[in-house]
Amino acid sequence: MAIFYFTCFIIGMDSVSFTSKIRLLPLNEFNNITRTMGSKKLVDSPWTIKESVLSDTAYTKNIMDCSICGLTDGAKVLLLHICPTNPKNKCFTKIEEFIRNKINLNDINLQGFILGSKKNNIYSPNSTKLFDKFVEFMQKYEIPFSQFKGGSFVNNVAYSSQKDEWIIGNGFVSNILKKNYEKEPMMLFNMIFDEVKVSNLDEIGF
Repeated sequence: MAIFYFTCFIIGMDSVSFTSKIRLLPLNEFNNITRTMGSKKLVDSPWTIKESVLSDTAYTKNIMDCSICGLTDGAKVLLLHICPTNPKNKCFTKIEEFIRNKINLNDINLQGFILGSKKNNIYSPNSTKLFDKFVEFMQKYEIPFSQFKGGSFVNNVAYSSQKDEWIIGNGFVSNILKKNYEKEPMMLFNMIFDEVKVSNLDEIGF
């Protein structure tokens, strides 16, 4: 059974002023939206820091045992898709240094998003460890973030600064399911993922 966590952050007058929306979509809807973003906005394989995208929009596909990390100030997003079985990703210190060199981690408008991990995966024993490293990273720099951990499905993720929203494409989700859970979308999120944690700066929906 999925576990739902809700965390609150104290917001000051000079802190984050925008609220991001997180939507769960069928794959065909996800593909229609990301098709307009173009191939240059795609974080593609072999999924190291080299393939990361810093832009107004970004997306990635086929998230299984990998972990994706997104950081946005509302105008741009830095999106990473990191594969735990790739030797180039063994040192998380290098991943952290890469992020520090790309964006200002002291920006009070910065918000985070983490998705991925497959627990007890004998072919990818570092999957959960990598995900947890990204969680520790967000906590270290005191960045408000939402996280979607585990589950049995393959997911796709995209962010648009124009709409200030994250979208998650999932093969299990259908328009019928969306209609059944439109009043309580969190129930469907909990069906997809093992653990869900939502920042009070984000909104869950379809």
